[in-house]
Amino acid sequence: MAKRSRFQIGFAAMVAAGPAMAAPAGTGTDPAATADWAQIAQSSEPSEEAGVAAADNIAYLTNLALVRGHLNVGVDLYGRGAVEAAATHMKHPGDELYASLVPALRARGAPGFAEELERLALLVEAGAPADRVMAAHRVLEKAIADHEGAVAATLSHRLQVVVALVRTAAEEYEIGVVDGEVVNAHEYQDALGFVRIARALVDGLGEEERARAGAAVATIRAQLDGIESAWPDVVPPARVDGQSDDIYVAAARIEIVARTLD
Repeated sequence: MAKRSRFQIGFAAMVAAGPAMAAPAGTGTDPAATADWAQIAQSSEPSEEAGVAAADNIAYLTNLALVRGHLNVGVDLYGRGAVEAAATHMKHPGDELYASLVPALRARGAPGFAEELERLALLVEAGAPADRVMAAHRVLEKAIADHEGAVAATLSHRLQVVVALVRTAAEEYEIGVVDGEVVNAHEYQDALGFVRIARALVDGLGEEERARAGAAVATIRAQLDGIESAWPDVVPPARVDGQSDDIYVAAARIEIVARTLD
């Protein structure tokens, strides 16, 4: 994954949307309906004023989710026999993301999961049997889930993590796919992993949250469905029918909806 410091630092991206787009929850107005998506898709810089109280937790949860995205495509590739490609995805979480998580882990008194992360990477590099790799991945996923569960976050905050994942996916896809040609399979795969985790976060919302924000959740799922075809498979063909602009637009629409919730 190309390093994206603005996501690793803040993850509180703002969309330059007018007041008409910020309809209060419960009004029945869909804020996505009146948005100028071409303009919004170009607005990916974070605002320093955005979500000040929640920014640290959002950044922390997003970093955890980015790690999960790398691992998701890594184990998928490994199971298909693409060992070398899998190894690069297993290595990057430790190289790029875990170091930036350490201060946040310490601040929360969390034990971290460096040993589990290293064990999985070493098994992949050694070409261990797939069942051992998958078992190590399950242990690591449990450790990450425990660290996620220790943070109190509102529905809106969790959906802001989804926004950050999808927008980061757009950046990676922009690097990986140029005019329909897959020029960097690794970045294409990173983007897929991040969108998979975004969907898992939405699908993992509790019953009460779904009942309270059913329309918003349905809109977000529709946005994720709409970009799914950008990745026909984790192992990409030479050409794909996808554009990063569509993924940026999906992220912007999800953010508009997320910001109507508390």
